[in-house]
Amino acid sequence: MNNLLTNNRYEIISPLGAGGFAETFLAYDTQMPSLRSVVVKRLKPNRQNGDSTSTELITNLFRKEAAILEELGANCTQIPELYSYFCENDDFYLVQEHIQGKNLAQMGQITSEKARIILSSLLTTLQYIHSKNIIHRDIKPENIIIRDSDELPVLIDFGAVKETMGAVTLGSGSTVSSVIVGTRGFMAPEQTAGRAVFSTDLYALGLTMIYALTQKLPIEFSTSLITGNLDWHSHVPDLDPKLAQVLDKSIIMDLGGRYPSAIAMYQDLHNDLHNMDTGAQGIAPSQVNTVIVSPKVGTKSDRPGENTPVNPLPTEVINHPPNQDSKQKPKRWIFGSAMIIILLLTSLSIVGGFFVTRQILEAQQKATEAEQQRQQAEEKRLEAEAKAAAAEQRRQETERQQAEEERQRLAAQAQQVRQERERLAAERKRLESFQRESFRRVSQPVHNISQNEALQIVQSWYQAKPQIFGPSYDLYLVDQLATGTLYYNTTKPDGSVAWLQNNNAYYTYTTSEITDVEEFSNSGTRPYIKVRVFEDLYLHGRRGIDRKNSGPYRGTFTYVFAQENGVWKIYDYKKVR
Repeated sequence: MNNLLTNNRYEIISPLGAGGFAETFLAYDTQMPSLRSVVVKRLKPNRQNGDSTSTELITNLFRKEAAILEELGANCTQIPELYSYFCENDDFYLVQEHIQGKNLAQMGQITSEKARIILSSLLTTLQYIHSKNIIHRDIKPENIIIRDSDELPVLIDFGAVKETMGAVTLGSGSTVSSVIVGTRGFMAPEQTAGRAVFSTDLYALGLTMIYALTQKLPIEFSTSLITGNLDWHSHVPDLDPKLAQVLDKSIIMDLGGRYPSAIAMYQDLHNDLHNMDTGAQGIAPSQVNTVIVSPKVGTKSDRPGENTPVNPLPTEVINHPPNQDSKQKPKRWIFGSAMIIILLLTSLSIVGGFFVTRQILEAQQKATEAEQQRQQAEEKRLEAEAKAAAAEQRRQETERQQAEEERQRLAAQAQQVRQERERLAAERKRLESFQRESFRRVSQPVHNISQNEALQIVQSWYQAKPQIFGPSYDLYLVDQLATGTLYYNTTKPDGSVAWLQNNNAYYTYTTSEITDVEEFSNSGTRPYIKVRVFEDLYLHGRRGIDRKNSGPYRGTFTYVFAQENGVWKIYDYKKVR
C-alpha cells in the first residue's frame, strides 16, 4: 500500500492487522491541524468475476453499514467514532477513531472483580447496540480495548461490515453473504450455520471474559461429553460464584438455555447485590399477642348460633323486720360489687397493656438490632470494596510504572541504536564523499560554483514560484533564474505557465522552502545539488480550489546548473523521490 491514500490525506504509519477481507492500518490525518491518529480499514470485496451487479450491490451495502457505524459511534462513547468512508481503486475504506489502550488479549490474566466490572460495562454497550437491531458478530479478546483515558472497555471491529464484502445475488434475486464472519472458538453454534441472534453476541462475550480470567482459549479446556460444559472454574483463583454462574449460562450450547438479551444477563449479574439490600430491609414486625376477653357471665356468646344458658345465683331469703337499714343493704351490696368489678377490670387492663407494650418494645428492639446488623454488613462490604479497589489501583499503578520503566529502557536502547546508525551512516557518507572528491580532483574538471551559491539560486527559484505560477505570471523571473530545459518548458507556448493562463488557473503557496541539502557536486559535466523540499500549495481554477492537486507536499529533487553569459542558472531539475 502507498504511504498516502485518497487525495494524499491519510499517511500510513504502520499496519495493525490483516484478515481474509480486510487490512487495518494506523495513520495520520494530514488535513487536520493536530495530525490526529486514525485507524484506516481497507475492505476487499469477494467479487464474482468482476460482475458489475455484484459491485453495485456491495457498494450499497457498504454505505448502509457505514451509516450504522456512524450512528453507533456518535451515540455511544464505548464504540469508535466513524470519521470517514470512501471507495478507491475498487476497494472500500473506513476511517475510525484510534482507541489508545490494550485489548483483553494483551492485558494478561485479570481478577474476578475486574472481569465483573468489564462485563457489566460491555453488557450496557450491547444493550444499546441490540436496541438498534445490530449484532456485532465478532466479539473476541482482540476486539475489546480497555481505553487508557478512563479504563472503560471499547467494542471495535463490527463483523457486519466485513460480511457485506461477501454479498452475492442468487438466481432468485435474494441477497446473501458468501462468508461467515466470526472467530473460531468464540462463535456460537448457530452462527456457524449463518443464523446469528442477539444471544450469539452474549455467547462470544462469555467466552471472551473466560479467556480474560484464565488466559486460555476455549479449545484448551476439557469438555463434558454429556453436557458440553467447559471445565474452566479451576483455572481462576478466588472465582466469584455469581460471575461463574452468569458466564456458565451465557455459553450454553443450546440457544434456548442462554440469556435472551443483554439486559437479562446484566440483571442476573447484579441480582445478588439486589437480594442483599432487600433482604436486610424486609424484616417484618413481630406478631403482637392478643388478649382474648371472654364474654361476661350471664350474656350470650359472641359466636353465632350458640346461646349460653344463664344460671341465676341462688338467693337466700331472710326475713327481717322492715326498717330503714334493711332497705339500704341491697343498694350497698350492688355498689360494692360494681366497685370490685371496676377495680378488677382496671387491673386486667393495666396488666394486659403492660404485656402488649412489652411485646411492641421487644419487636422494635429486634428491628433496630436487625437494622444495625444490616448497616454493619453494608459498611463491611463497602470497606472490602474500597480495599479491593485500592489494591487494584496499586496493582495497576505498579504495572503502569513497570511498563513506563520498560518503555524508557527500550527507548534508551532504541536511541543508542539510532545514534550508532547515524554515526555509521555519517562515517560512510564522509568516506563516500572523500572518495568522490578524490576522484573528481583526479579525473574531472571543477566548476567555479560553491554549494552556498547553488543553494541560493534554488532558494531564489522557490521564492519566485508564487509570482511565476501565481495570478501575475511573471515570466521575467524565469529569465533571471533559469536557462536551458527549465526555461524552455516553463515559457514555451504550450508550457506550464501557458497552460495555467489558458485554463484561468494559478497556484498559491502558503509554504515553499528547502528543508535539507543531501548532496552537492561542482565537478563533472555540470554541477548539481540534491535538496529536500516542502511545499503547501493550492491550485485555483474556474471551480475554486482543485483539492486533488492541492495540499502539503514533500519531495527530493536534483537541480542541474549551467552558465549563461557568465551567470549561473538552473538548467534542469529531476524528481528523485
